[in-house]
Order: sequence, then C-alpha cells, then structure tokens
Amino acid sequence: MRSLRLATRVVTVIALCVLPAAASSGQERRAQPAASPAWPTARPADLSLRPEVLDGALADLLGANKTGAAVLAVKGKLVWERYWNGFGPSSRFDVYSAGKAYAATAIGLLADDGKLKVDDPACLYLTEWAGDDRRKITIRHLLTMTSGLKLDYEGFKAAENPTAATLGWPLERPPGTAWSYEQATAQAVGLIVQRVTGQQPIVFLRARVLDPIGAVETDWLRSRQGDCLGWRSVLTSARELALFGQLYLNQGRWNGRQLVSEAFIRQATVNDPLLAGIPTAPGQDDFRRRGYGWLMFVNTNGIWAGVDRRAFAFLGAYHNICLVDPSRDLVFVRMVTPEEQKNHSDYDNALDVTDEGTAKVWRTVLSAFE
Repeated sequence: MRSLRLATRVVTVIALCVLPAAASSGQERRAQPAASPAWPTARPADLSLRPEVLDGALADLLGANKTGAAVLAVKGKLVWERYWNGFGPSSRFDVYSAGKAYAATAIGLLADDGKLKVDDPACLYLTEWAGDDRRKITIRHLLTMTSGLKLDYEGFKAAENPTAATLGWPLERPPGTAWSYEQATAQAVGLIVQRVTGQQPIVFLRARVLDPIGAVETDWLRSRQGDCLGWRSVLTSARELALFGQLYLNQGRWNGRQLVSEAFIRQATVNDPLLAGIPTAPGQDDFRRRGYGWLMFVNTNGIWAGVDRRAFAFLGAYHNICLVDPSRDLVFVRMVTPEEQKNHSDYDNALDVTDEGTAKVWRTVLSAFE
C-alpha cells in the first residue's frame, strides 16, 4: 500500500490545469438534477431509494470528508447529486488515476476497429522498445500492470518529458511474471493510441465516445510537450464522469448505438486471466488483492465486502471514484476538492483510496435501496 500512497500523494507538477477555485464556505448545495438529453431524471423514491439515507448518512459521510461533488444515477436516470465548497454541476475536477480507464477505452476502440490486438507486442507501435527485452511486452501486459517495467513513481513523476521517459523506461523483471502498479505502463498505452491514430487520445475519444454520450467538457491534462498524460489525469465534472461510467454499465451502448464493443467491456471489467498464478511485486499486495481488469479495479475477488462481485470502479488519488454496480444498475461518482488534493496531511481520512474507504462509500449508497 505504501507505493499507492506515494503515487496518490502528489499533485501534478508535469501538467498545468485550471481547476475551479474552492469557496471559503463548506456548506452543501442541494442541486435538483436538471434534465438534459444525456440524463433523464427521477426522484429517488420513484426508484425505490430512500431519500433520507441519501440526504442523511451519505451526504454527511461525503460532506465530512472534503467532497466537492457527488452524483448518483440508477437505471440510467440521475436521481441524486450534491455539491460542496462552492462547486456545481459544471465544475471540473482532476480525477487522477481514474483517468486510466479512458486510455483503456481508446485501446478497446482500436481493437474494435481492427487497428491492433491486445496481445500484439507493444513494440509494433513503440519501436523504441524493439531493440531490447521490452520487445516482449504486449499491450495486454500494459493494460493489466504486468509489463515488468521498473516501479519508480517518484522518478517517473519527476520526469520533464513523460513521453521520453516512457520510451526509455527500463525493465525490472520479465513481462508477465508479476503484478505491479507502475505508471509508465499507462503512459505507454496513451502513446500507442497516439501513434496508431495520429491524434491525441482525447481527440480520438471525443469523436468516438465522449461527444456522443454528452461528456463534451471532459479534457485530458497534458505534459509540457503537449502529450496527454495517459498515466493519470482526466479533467471532468462529476456528471460527465458518471456518463462515462454509465456507458460501461450499458455494455458500451448509448442511445441505440454500440460505441464500444460489449466484448471489450466484458473483458476490461473482470480479472484478466493473465493475472492467475503470478505473484505480486513487493509492496503491492494491498493494490493487487482488489482484483484488476484493464486499467481499472474490479470486485471479482470480493474485496469490497457487501458489494456484488460484478462491480468495478475507476479509482483515482484522494478517493476520486466512479463506482459501477450492474446488480443495482447504478453509477456513483464522488469528486474530492482540489484543496484536499493539495493538503496531504488530511490524506488519510475516512474516505481515502483504501479498500475499506471504497467499501464504506459503496455500502452507504447501497443502504439507500429499500
């Protein structure tokens, strides 16, 4: 868990982003969901949800832990949202590693198009890796965090040019022999998308997925060289992250269109078979025990007690979360305030990115169901 805490304690020094300024007041704003083409609305009671739980236990839990925004959608309808500290429906937040799921989705689209296969050697697209043992790394290795690339978050974070750093990043062990949450792997995924499409991943995703689902304000933080940071941050609102989660809940379908193949969604949201029987790198046990799909965490192992094993989550630092539970047909998003992201002394609060923090939020949401 120590490496996760190191990885999540750092606010970006590579990219410049504009986040909404937090107001001095910590008061909650109770926003009535506004209907839009993307989000039909419903009252909680109409879907057998107890509003007293949502407005009581859940709001209290989130409000006490530096939450900026929270959104709940059930059966494709926006049923509850709250904002604190001056934020609102249009406020965008840095979601940190929850953004890795966007990079995985871009790979899924390219696989759907026949432009690549997940078991292709990554060096077909990252030719800089062809001359050494990194040629054995496949795209699947990258998606599952089994690439064998060196685990050194601080070193990678400090790199002036993350693209150059990724292309020169060394192996620590043979690919496919251990699970290790290493940031250069996700950056490599973004670079593959960029080289195959000739576009920045965010441009590709906007045309294929984000604009069609109504997530028109979502952006990707970039390095000083202008490359998307595939290893970490997407800038988006709580509503738009929930839309992205709803796309996954819909098995890639939106308004009658199959935007992403159902086959990709099914594979991305469960433990990859590649993980069976391989050990976890030292210091990574707390990470691995959750279960891991393709650049997202999954509950296949049942680590989130009381939550259906088909559930999965896009998890980012400081407990920026998008929880998807097919058994309840729900998507829940929580965004943390930028102030909390900067104040590392409060990092270890009740809703940090640990499994118990995630499960606590999830169980509170589920307790609203009658």
